[in-house]
Order: sequence, then structure tokens, then C-alpha cells
Amino acid sequence: MRYLILFLSTLLFTLETSAQQSAWTIVPGQRIGQIKLEAPAQSLAVLGKPDGGDAAMMKAWRIWYSRKKDNSIDSTHMLAVFTAMRTQDTQYVKQIRVNSPKFRTTKGVGAGSTLSAIKKAYPGVKLVRLYETANKAKRIAVYEDTQQGIAFETANSRSRKPVCSMVVIFDPGESAAGYLDFHVGFDLMNPVAP
Repeated sequence: MRYLILFLSTLLFTLETSAQQSAWTIVPGQRIGQIKLEAPAQSLAVLGKPDGGDAAMMKAWRIWYSRKKDNSIDSTHMLAVFTAMRTQDTQYVKQIRVNSPKFRTTKGVGAGSTLSAIKKAYPGVKLVRLYETANKAKRIAVYEDTQQGIAFETANSRSRKPVCSMVVIFDPGESAAGYLDFHVGFDLMNPVAP
């Protein structure tokens, strides 16, 4: 009986630890934490009311920010979910973005990882977008692995090495930029001719 109790205790501890780790795991082309691609928008209710967002033409962004100890919004860390209509009455999760360093892929990379660590973990990533802010203080580069359904945005000032500032997951075979572009600034890879 003692061994059975010990075994059950160990099993429960292992399951709880596994569930906690799963809550912070990024799985390319599938999920970030408990939020899954292709899930109906109603499944986002577990996150509570969004702190911000926008909606138009049967598409929507919902944004949740982390909280400070006094429960006020801490806009430095966020989770953003993009949904789009697939049927006439239901929106589905099409893209998930996160910039909190707590979220990591099973290969150990996420926000805060260096570009070299990302390329080592995901050798299929390719530079697909490069932006420069209007004041030219920062460059934002987007590296994508379309086969796996993951993208990494790096933001750096001219004097620092690129570090991941945001992880994006999307349906494999598509593109992170396929739905909505977050960046305002000059696109260095696709300049518009005057």
C-alpha cells in the first residue's frame, strides 16, 4: 500500500509538472501554451477579456498583456491572437504571437534568444522581411520557417546584435505575414519606388 501511495504521488507530481511546462511551450504550427491554431475563437475565453485588439472584415486581433503585482497592465509582455472567419458564424485562430521570455519551444528558443541560437534550433529559417523604424533607430527582421509554421522577429538598435523580440506561429505552409502586418516603417527588402 505504501508503494502504491508513493507511486500515485509521484505520478500526480509528474503530471502537474508536465502540465505547467506545457502551459509555457511553443509548438511550431500547432500552439503556444494552451492556445491552439484552428481552434474556435470561443476557446480564447480561458484567457479572460482581452486588454486590446481590433476587428474588421471578419478578422480580429485580441491582445492580452501581463500584469504587475498591483494588477495593472504591464505592456512589455503580451500574447496576441489573430482570428478569421472560416464559416459564416465562427472565427478560428490563425496566428499566435508572444513576446514573453517564459514561452519557449521544445528546442529551448523564444523571446530573448540570439539569432544564432534560433538558426541552430531551426535551420530552415530564412529572412523574409526587414524593416527600419521611421527614425532609423531600430531594424526589425522577420525570420520564418514556413514548413514548420514558426517565425521569429528580431529587433535591434544599430549597435546591438539581433535578439528575438517576438515568436509567431501559424499554419505550416503559410506565412506569418499572410494575415496582417504589425510593422509601420520602411521595408528594406521591398522598397516602394517613388
